[in-house]
Amino acid sequence: MMKLCIEGWRTINHSYAMTNQRQLIELDKLPIILKHKDMPYYNQNWNELNNSSGFSKADSEIVKKIKAPSKDEIFDVMYRIFFPYNFEKSKAEKLFVFGTAEYQNIDNLYVNGNPKEKNIRKNLKIITPSNWSKKGFVRGGFDSEQVIVLPHGIDRKSYYLIENEKKIRIKENLGINSNDFVISSVGAMTQNKGIDYLLVAFFILKKKYKNLKLILKDQSNLYQIYASQHIEKMKTSKYANLLDEKALKDIIIISKNLPVSELNELYNISDCYVSPYRAEGFNIPPLEAAACGTPIIVTKGGSTDDYFNSRLGLQIESKLIHNQNNTMLDPNLDSLIECISSILHKTNKYDKKNASKYVHDNYNWEKIIKKLFIIFNQ
Repeated sequence: MMKLCIEGWRTINHSYAMTNQRQLIELDKLPIILKHKDMPYYNQNWNELNNSSGFSKADSEIVKKIKAPSKDEIFDVMYRIFFPYNFEKSKAEKLFVFGTAEYQNIDNLYVNGNPKEKNIRKNLKIITPSNWSKKGFVRGGFDSEQVIVLPHGIDRKSYYLIENEKKIRIKENLGINSNDFVISSVGAMTQNKGIDYLLVAFFILKKKYKNLKLILKDQSNLYQIYASQHIEKMKTSKYANLLDEKALKDIIIISKNLPVSELNELYNISDCYVSPYRAEGFNIPPLEAAACGTPIIVTKGGSTDDYFNSRLGLQIESKLIHNQNNTMLDPNLDSLIECISSILHKTNKYDKKNASKYVHDNYNWEKIIKKLFIIFNQ
């Protein structure tokens, strides 16, 4: 029986911790001996109370019950999923390190073990969620065959279609009318997310379509970066003339931490989910939104190319930019506006049930973890 130890983060809503917890829940079902060592959070102020994962009580209990390894315990597989990356050798027979290279660059993202030194690579493999991200680890010194692409998944019992009557009640609670067209975006609101593009597109479209509403759900509890800061920046940008006080009232900003159940509701009441990102390692919120049947609009050419399918929505045209050692995308504003307009006008007919089923069938955590288990055994 395989003995597996995971070194990582639990209980909080950082993307690495969320991924780790979903993986733990599925790994716990397998015929293995599973242990978990809690690693220090990147920010010492992060804690379960203020940065809760938002999981159900049942899922949280599964995650928490996994015991820590004893001091001298030896394992077949060590799997590290925290930041900065630690490539240092392990006593385990095999070592796997999870990571995402958003800008296809891992310089200064690790603390131990230089990947350009061949002696640290023995029995070490990288797990990364996209081919875009893989390029960053290969550029950083790893051999291509050492870097394994394993996508993220969604929890099928957390992200699903809800009935229209419930959607109406949720909208009413947020001050949204039944005939409003709701655009949403969820995430850290860092520069790579492209929220500035989304705001410009919203204000341009708002002049023509008065029933537009925009929901921005930030992760200020983790990063202290608020969605409202992007609006403030816009006031001093070349797009300042687009700002309109009436339009500003139709932007709903959610800065509080939400349980997963309410995040599912947010995706469901959205008419489209928009992510005009510059750089992402995977970008899981659009996949979660698609699991709820919501059409998604994502930047073309990046990490989402791995899971994007035309039945899920539309892609924003972009161009590739190289800036020193970083690689990113520049989404085309006209293309973004055209994509939103297309969904608003229902130019393309989307089958919500079909889209949701596609994600549920192909990108669920159960299926992903079965693949991970095979990787551990190779």
